[in-house]
Amino acid sequence: PQTKIVFSLPESETVRMTVYTLDGRRVRVLLDEPRAAGAHEVIWDGRDDAGRQVASGTYVYRLTAGLYSETRKMSLMK
Repeated sequence: PQTKIVFSLPESETVRMTVYTLDGRRVRVLLDEPRAAGAHEVIWDGRDDAGRQVASGTYVYRLTAGLYSETRKMSLMK
């Protein structure tokens, strides 16, 4: 199972993307690095920071780039 997250940046920024459970527990940091302007995609393989497979269900991810921040829901199905 995997989920693809697509985003674009108007200018180069350091991007941090973190996956959380619905009750706010951190599952995994997917991205924490500088990215150039343009379209990008990140694939989450359904694993936590320790490499363990997580359960199917609804999760949220938070994307932060400079002053911009966005939180969205996503589903992971096996």
